[in-house]
Amino acid sequence: MTTDSIEDAVVSAARAKGYAINSTTMATVAIDLAGSTMTGDLITIPRKGSLSVQDYLRDLHDRAPSGFSRLQHPDKPDAERTVSELRRKRPLDAAWHARHAKATGITKSMMSEIAASRGEEKGS
Repeated sequence: MTTDSIEDAVVSAARAKGYAINSTTMATVAIDLAGSTMTGDLITIPRKGSLSVQDYLRDLHDRAPSGFSRLQHPDKPDAERTVSELRRKRPLDAAWHARHAKATGITKSMMSEIAASRGEEKGS
């Protein structure tokens, strides 16, 4: 197998766990696994031995956690949704509406857009 197919296996394993890997981290994968071969689920790294794709993925995540992002799945429970998804669904509180009532100019129009996007067009 080529390095590209090994990289594809790493990407597939990450997706199966619900993650996407960014391009910077994929460059690390290419460097780490240059010259490696793959037999079944085992990656053989020259002069270093073999390890499973899952073990490599776990090590990579430990070394570069910022290189992984959660895949978007709208059917996931709230515990697995992103903060921005939850924020869009959260109702605006009374304090927010009080600030909106006192706002003027661009602030007022931006706050009105937020309220409209959440279906809460109260007291303009």
